[in-house]
Amino acid sequence: MQAQIEVKPKIGRPKGSKNKVTIAREAVAEVLGAPSPEHIEAEIHKRGHALLTELERITLDPCQPVAARILAAKVALPFLLPKPQADRSRNDAPDDLVNILNRRRDQVARMRDKLDVSPS
Repeated sequence: MQAQIEVKPKIGRPKGSKNKVTIAREAVAEVLGAPSPEHIEAEIHKRGHALLTELERITLDPCQPVAARILAAKVALPFLLPKPQADRSRNDAPDDLVNILNRRRDQVARMRDKLDVSPS
């Protein structure tokens, strides 16, 4: 008896075919009108800049309805203004609060010593 060798069909993407990311990148490039998938970022930037310019135009146009101007400003402002930074000059950490309270207690104790007032 001879053992038969089973040949399993190959599983997965055939050699040389494009993967899902490449196919998606090419589809996006085609929709955006980019000359090649490598130029997608530049096309997105151009389109985004055009949309932002249009939103800014609507916001500043006094002939547009107030609701449209407010909506356009609400959408455009996060892209036009930098995010506010946290104020690092103030430290509101709990351990700092303890330090502040201890310093105030020491200050009050020194003031009592100067006045020679005993705590009641």
